[in-house]
Amino acid sequence: MGMIREIAEYHNLLDEVTINSQVLRADGFGGDPFYQCLVAELAPEQEDKQGRLIGYVLFFFGYSVNTGRIVYLENLYVVSEFRGRGIGKKLLSEMAKAVLARGCSEMKFTVAAWNSQALAWYRHLGAQDKTEASDWHCFELGAEALRRLAGDGR
Repeated sequence: MGMIREIAEYHNLLDEVTINSQVLRADGFGGDPFYQCLVAELAPEQEDKQGRLIGYVLFFFGYSVNTGRIVYLENLYVVSEFRGRGIGKKLLSEMAKAVLARGCSEMKFTVAAWNSQALAWYRHLGAQDKTEASDWHCFELGAEALRRLAGDGR
């Protein structure tokens, strides 16, 4: 949960984090995982100790009627002291290998408009900003709107 809180704080969204470690564990590591996660770990100083997590990429699968299997990148995070060492790119590269092996044809994700460093980095990797290029906008129905929709169908 520590890194999730760190990335939320970075995006000024800490007050929106309502998930807890039990739900996160059940949703990702239960019998029917809702997401997948790859981690970067600093090797332990002693063999009998656990390594230190220094980054992660969290993703889940979807489907496009245009292209078939797709993947959604939810979070890519590297602890600040380890940034600039290629860890984020390695995590995305390993994710790309895994999702291509599952037949995915594209990856979708969002980036905060104010995060110019991330925008430039993803463009450098070959990502296309669909808001600019195709005039598509990403929408979200929050929990209350979703409940209202389920309740009366409007």
